[in-house]
Amino acid sequence: MPKMKTKKSAVRRIKITATGKVMAFKSGKRHQNTGKSGNEIRGKGKGFVLAKSEWARMKAMKPYAGGK
Repeated sequence: MPKMKTKKSAVRRIKITATGKVMAFKSGKRHQNTGKSGNEIRGKGKGFVLAKSEWARMKAMKPYAGGK
């Protein structure tokens, strides 16, 4: 049986926590931040938990990620 492949786009966008939750990160923080306030930029750095209906699909993209 060959190894399963990880979707590299998912690696850059989502994280699976130790308890099995799937977290994503807000977009719009990488560049063109000169017109944005500090509060806005800091707020974009925080992750958020995706809806439970998305979890199975996201976990299938990262077959070797941790979590329960």
